[in-house]
Amino acid sequence: MKLKSDFFSDWINILKDILENHWGYDISNVSDEELPFVYFNAEKRRPDQRPRNLILSDVFSCPSNLQAGWERLKDMVKDGNDLTPNLSKLVNRINNKDSMLNDWGVHHFHLGENLYGQFMERTGPLLFALVTIESFYAINIFNHAAWADDDIVEIIHKNWPDVISQYQIKGVISTTEITESERLTLRAKNANAFVTVSDGTVYAPIGGGVVGAGYNLQAIMNTDRQRSTLKALEDHLQSQLVDLKETLSQHGYSGEDEIEAELEITENEYVAILPKFNVAVTLME
Repeated sequence: MKLKSDFFSDWINILKDILENHWGYDISNVSDEELPFVYFNAEKRRPDQRPRNLILSDVFSCPSNLQAGWERLKDMVKDGNDLTPNLSKLVNRINNKDSMLNDWGVHHFHLGENLYGQFMERTGPLLFALVTIESFYAINIFNHAAWADDDIVEIIHKNWPDVISQYQIKGVISTTEITESERLTLRAKNANAFVTVSDGTVYAPIGGGVVGAGYNLQAIMNTDRQRSTLKALEDHLQSQLVDLKETLSQHGYSGEDEIEAELEITENEYVAILPKFNVAVTLME
């Protein structure tokens, strides 16, 4: 019995469905080779809907004219509502890449009160926040041009060093000061740079950094990791076919040389569907 499958292609089709039918992107010009990178780029930009702990930095302060919008966003964070309306409108452009997010892992949110179309009204000052699976770390409200202000990382380091400890570069002392203008230039050229805070601690890109094509390095690594995982699952299923023979026979198997399998991914499981026999096999939980 030989397994006939292409789990990686099945996974690509699952990503296409999410991008097109759940997030509304036009991916007609995206190649299958590039699609995983595009998907992970979009996923990184769009915090998933889940209740999060709201944690303020020790310097956080909201201007009175933005207070109503901030109160609204706070409720959305705590209740696990969709935060996309408060993001930049560029989140709807499939090929747009958020350079501050890729460099420092920081999202920016508008604090408008009213919804116009898909997005909240735009505001000049923006809330910068570090968003993790469990928590929403509100750094502070900055002006619209503060994309490379070192104070952003300084506040994160001072308040939540454990959250970004994995990016700390041990045993390195940086003597080169990078200005905001220089950092913006490096980002525009898809180049990475360390950042040094006031106590001398040096951090690699907290957002993962980018490769030359502008995609987040983590997107490339995640794609490679997924390819290896899916190949391992195919090999495992192939090794289990003999043990599944009795079950398959109960569902119409009559000695075929090839057994076709398709991949499905649920919230908690990787499942192989054997469509000819209407059999599902859990591969990984």
